[in-house]
Amino acid sequence: MLFYYIQHVSLVVFLILSTAVHGYSPYNSSFTPEHLRYLQNETRSLFTHSWRSYIKYAFPYDEITPISCQPYGPDLDDIDNTVRNDARGNISSIVLDNIDTLIIFEQWDDLEEMLEFLETNKDDFFNQDTIVQVFETSIRHLGGLLSGHLLLTDITNHVNLPEKYTRFKKIADKYNGFLLEMAYELGLRLIPSYKTSSNVPMPRINLKYGLTSVPARLQRDACTSGAMTPVLEFTLLSKLTGDYQFEYLTQLSFWKLWSSKSELNLLPMTLNPISKQWKDSISGIGANIDSFYEYAAKSSILFNDDYMWSVFKTSYKALLTHSAQGGKGTMIFPNVGVYDGVIFSDWIDSLGAFWPGLQVLAGQLHDAIKTHIVYLKIWDFYDSIPERWVYSHHNKKKSKKKFKAEDSINLEWYPLRPEFIESTYYLYRATKDPMYLQIGERVLNLLRDRYKTPCGLSGLQDVRTGERQDTMESFVVGETLKYLYLLFDTKDEIFLHDNNIMQHKNWIFSTEAHPLWLNKDLDILSKKGKVNQNLYGQNDTKDLLEKPNSSFMRNITLPEPNFINIEGGDEISHIAKRDPFGARFEACEINPWSKSASSFLESSYYKWPYLFNADFAFEKSLRKPRYLNQTNLDGSYVELTKDFYTKFTMFTEFEFKCPRVATTSIYEVFWGDIKKSQTSEVSEIFHTKKVNDSIMASGDLWVPELDGLRVVLEELVPGKTDTFNIDITEEYLMSLQDSETTIVNSGLRIKKINGVAIDEDVIVWTYPFEQVKDVKEQATIEITKDARVVVQGKVIENLLVWYG
Repeated sequence: MLFYYIQHVSLVVFLILSTAVHGYSPYNSSFTPEHLRYLQNETRSLFTHSWRSYIKYAFPYDEITPISCQPYGPDLDDIDNTVRNDARGNISSIVLDNIDTLIIFEQWDDLEEMLEFLETNKDDFFNQDTIVQVFETSIRHLGGLLSGHLLLTDITNHVNLPEKYTRFKKIADKYNGFLLEMAYELGLRLIPSYKTSSNVPMPRINLKYGLTSVPARLQRDACTSGAMTPVLEFTLLSKLTGDYQFEYLTQLSFWKLWSSKSELNLLPMTLNPISKQWKDSISGIGANIDSFYEYAAKSSILFNDDYMWSVFKTSYKALLTHSAQGGKGTMIFPNVGVYDGVIFSDWIDSLGAFWPGLQVLAGQLHDAIKTHIVYLKIWDFYDSIPERWVYSHHNKKKSKKKFKAEDSINLEWYPLRPEFIESTYYLYRATKDPMYLQIGERVLNLLRDRYKTPCGLSGLQDVRTGERQDTMESFVVGETLKYLYLLFDTKDEIFLHDNNIMQHKNWIFSTEAHPLWLNKDLDILSKKGKVNQNLYGQNDTKDLLEKPNSSFMRNITLPEPNFINIEGGDEISHIAKRDPFGARFEACEINPWSKSASSFLESSYYKWPYLFNADFAFEKSLRKPRYLNQTNLDGSYVELTKDFYTKFTMFTEFEFKCPRVATTSIYEVFWGDIKKSQTSEVSEIFHTKKVNDSIMASGDLWVPELDGLRVVLEELVPGKTDTFNIDITEEYLMSLQDSETTIVNSGLRIKKINGVAIDEDVIVWTYPFEQVKDVKEQATIEITKDARVVVQGKVIENLLVWYG
């Protein structure tokens, strides 16, 4: 019998009391066309305020200090101040990073003014005696120039634009391709960082004097993202200019580093380019490695590159196997050991909030919803996402300790990062659920009412105290506000969403939210058709042009679909097996809520029984800082805002019920040598023809050897409630046993094996144990009469031996 923990009564009380709303909105979560226009206008107003403050007080410097209204650029007195200098090279950073943003927000006067400024100063623009990080300069400035060039050429030259873009068309008609020329010059100044004897790139370069003017102490620390991510922008630069040194050198570095992955198919996060060694042995999805995964997937889309797609699939499978944690309603990806797969940290970071968006793009919609919900809960309690948030507290000596917000914050700042709203944007585009619009409005209200300053937007230096930062990174206007603005474009009125304009372009957002694509018919230099090969062709790269796709350096064999009959003769020839992960990438997952919503005024979130699982799973870590109201009755709980709840459940008859929290214990163990995990077989059973009497069911798993396995086990104890919401009884456990085996009064259930989740009623099959002696030596293993496996006296409910 299933039992449920009913929250309906307390929820109603909550909603009655929750009348205070964070931020004023005259539309009360209606999301009508008028409301959405209001939200877009409010977002545009924040952009205009920030941009014009920069133009008035800081232009042409890199950025503006939003509180003190001062120009902000590199620290010319301290080259070791890399936190400040890496993304600021005295090159009007916010301008280069936001050419496409001006177009998206339809700021035509500002666009025309900035294009005139850049063209006038282009000849000496990057001749700056400043040391910059190649990664940040590539994604912000090189990417911004490439995006601006594409928007001003491929769009206006090949598409009949609607009348409202007449001004844009006139601006584009005057454009002569100089942004691509600037991108090319910037590329030439950055690419020497990849011209090393080891093919491991240096992280920093002097824009004027090159590598020789960068002290060795600034080159000893690089990250995986920094070394591998520029491959996308540089490869696109090669495609657009015909100079293939950019593609060749960055691709060479990418594949060399990928080839150094561990036996678990994981890459470390930091390296020393000088000593040519990895500096750590941990991996994850957040800071230092995030955009490596992002660009493996996006490069495969942008360049139709199967090899890059294989990198992403391999990495995603490895992360599911060794990093992914959580149940049906939550999913997090903490850092793990690269070589042993052991969980390294009890925290996740704010940069990891991009991951749900990438999961959507890769077709992993169910995973994306579960990952995103965790970051939503964090936002509920902090009105932000701390740079590092501790999700698990291991304080057994003080089991009754009352945890506070500061106990859950490992790094305390929040610079208005865009990753959470970016993923919210992707999830809305995939599901159209209004909950994501509600999240967007909540973020917008906070930006307007709490984070707006005299000259822009200011994040938090310390989320524990509310202390503010006097900095506004270029990504605040170029990503955070851009994704918000696009989120509210539900009618696809912005040209990036207009299929008549962007169809067949296969475009992606770069990691800095620059729209990029490759039209093979696009003129190399300009839309005028005046191609000057001598401008871009370099004599010292002629030997590279024969193989411009760099496929010769990719030591990868792309896998073929695996449909193999299990050995045993004709009597079981109808049973075959396949990669359980394979189906994940054959097609994008459909919207899991598409059938549950009957009208626009309905959010399927309220039909999802796991909406509040994260609250229970992380109850010790979800605590409000003391400067915020200590109750959620102030409207800060996004999912339970009174107006939204009332409107989007008005046509639904239901009681708000959540499954009870499981009281069983969960363990993660290694069976055999974990280094064999990438070669150990875990296959899904399927039937090649219809059968009525097969002992193996479609969907069961086949694991011939219990070696090289990472297994998540649930301990089944009488009186406990399991993860399927079933009460465990002694009678049930006794039904799994027989009189000839020595069994204790508890059992086990496999929940996950090498990253493959085991659903209810799924059986894991294996060969008799005489074929796996190593495992038998490590643990006391027996087999019951009905072929169930017993480990150290505990019967495993869903692991059976196949005798054929």
